Amino acid sequence: MPVRIDHAERRFLLAQAVWRITLRDGLREASVRGVAREAELSMGSVRYFFSTQDELRRFAMRELIDKIGRRITAGAELRIADAHEGRVVEAALALLLELLPLDEERHTEARIYRAFVAEAANDSAIAELRREADDGVRQQCRHTLDSLVEFGCMAASREVESETERLHALLDGLTAHLLARPERTSPARVEGLLLTHLHDLGKPAYRGSLQ
Repeated sequence: MPVRIDHAERRFLLAQAVWRITLRDGLREASVRGVAREAELSMGSVRYFFSTQDELRRFAMRELIDKIGRRITAGAELRIADAHEGRVVEAALALLLELLPLDEERHTEARIYRAFVAEAANDSAIAELRREADDGVRQQCRHTLDSLVEFGCMAASREVESETERLHALLDGLTAHLLARPERTSPARVEGLLLTHLHDLGKPAYRGSLQ
């Protein structure tokens, strides 16, 4: 009997091959030939799914973004339950920590994503995926703040849009620090900084002016 191929599984295996090559040798080395070799498949097998190198890379980036999204979604019910039981700040913190490279899996994902982003200037499709991913992080920041407002954990004087931008910038900065100097930015330190920020949101906003 002919062997049946799970196309979704095969495509995901090819995406994983792109990720491994990217980590080891850089994204530019993730050619169709190189991915076929890495996945131990024939060139014809790879071209059956992806006709060009660019198409393959874009799919690999899409799969990376979706993988991260699935992990974040998986913990949603527990975070919602925590919030409804009064652990609102703790639930918000749990979501934000999922967005940061604080363990081996997430650190690896962040390194791969950074390599893809470096190609954004040369590939409009990757640039669009980058914008989508960035918008997704911003949406999670907004969702976090909306939850704090809903449960009365953010001061009325805080403006949600401005705080969304500030939280997004904080996450971007922490990610950069964790990737550049992980030995100086421990997970405990990051958790403490975010927890302080979340608690500060419950205090009235400073309305001073610069002279």
